[in-house]
Parts: sequence; structure tokens; C-alpha cells
Amino acid sequence: MKRNLSRETRIALEPRKQPRQQRSSKVVDRILDAALTLTREQGTKAPTTLAIAQHAGLSVGSVYQYFPNKEAILLDLARRWLSSFPEVIARRIEVAPPTNREEFRQEVRKLFIDTSRLYLDNASLMPVIEAISGNADLRPIQNEYDDQIVALYAAWLQHVNPALEDKVATRLGLLMMEVGHACRLVGLKRDRKTYDLIEDDVEVMWLALVNPYLNLD
Repeated sequence: MKRNLSRETRIALEPRKQPRQQRSSKVVDRILDAALTLTREQGTKAPTTLAIAQHAGLSVGSVYQYFPNKEAILLDLARRWLSSFPEVIARRIEVAPPTNREEFRQEVRKLFIDTSRLYLDNASLMPVIEAISGNADLRPIQNEYDDQIVALYAAWLQHVNPALEDKVATRLGLLMMEVGHACRLVGLKRDRKTYDLIEDDVEVMWLALVNPYLNLD
């Protein structure tokens, strides 16, 4: 993934120092937790490095040991957000496959509950996510996770219907990911009631898309 980023972008955004000891990892966690708390409090306004350091109980110099700037901190938060989705989706493959459409609908609802929490709790990071998508240098960061998510959606559909062809499952997985993400971004820019309604609409679209391929009664 890093080879796909320009040298200038890597230098500007990559963490300065990778934590190798438990103590260092805890410092990085403090920095990221402080940044996430402040972004939630301030909405779309990015917190300053000084504010992050103060909230974490660290000196600015300590923060700069690990991150070159506030953008690198937010980018690391975005990476952590993206990396949380594969685990959530994988849970659907670990349970017994549904035997009818209602059981599958219930599984979809469980997934929506889990993933919605990730979106709602991290709404302040969405401008960072959108910036990654729109930046040719940064897009490989999201592509890496997108590929994982599409593969997991495909595996989930094949878990329900083992006869489903790979190329069909992959195509459906791509649509599930793209439609779900785009619609939720729209919902987050509105109020919570609208977000919930849009999410219900996404569920209906998902079921209409995949049910014909699942051989469920």
C-alpha cells in the first residue's frame, strides 16, 4: 500500500515513529483517543496539535515524536475506522447460515446496527474519509480496506448460498459496500431521523439486490 503513495505524501502524513514497546503504544493510543474526542466535540473543525497534546496530557514535542502534524493523526484515526469494518462483517460468516429470507433479513439488521454505530460514533471523521477518496495519493489507503470489505461481503453471500459464482458474489459485494457507504454519508449530513430513514432504505435496497441470488424461501 505505501508504495502506491507519492514520496511527498508519505513524508507529510506517515507517523514519524512506529511504537515498538507497550509504553509507546499507550502513548499513541492516548494521542489518538484525545484527537477522536476533540473531533467529536468540535465537529468538522480539526483540533490543533496543541489541543490534542493538552487533552492527552502530553507535551507537543511528545506528539511530534510520533506524528508530523495533525493531518497525520486524523489519517491514522481514519485508518483505524476503516479497519474496524472487516471484523464486523466477518461475524456474519461465523454464524450458521440463514435458512429463509426472514432469518437473512435479521442478519442484515444485526450488521446494520453494528456498522451504524461505527458511522455515528465517528461522524466527525467523515470529512477525512471523503478527502482520502478524492485524493489520488491517499486513495490506495481506502482501496486496501475496500477490497477486504468487498471480499467479505462476497464470502458472506456465498456462506448463505455456496452455489453463488465468485464473480457474481464479488459484484454484489461491491454494490453493497458502495451503496451503503454513499447513502450513510448523505444521512450523516442531515439529522438523525433522516439518517435512520436512509438506513432503512439501504436495507430495503440490499435485500432487493441480493435475495434473488440466495435461494431462500
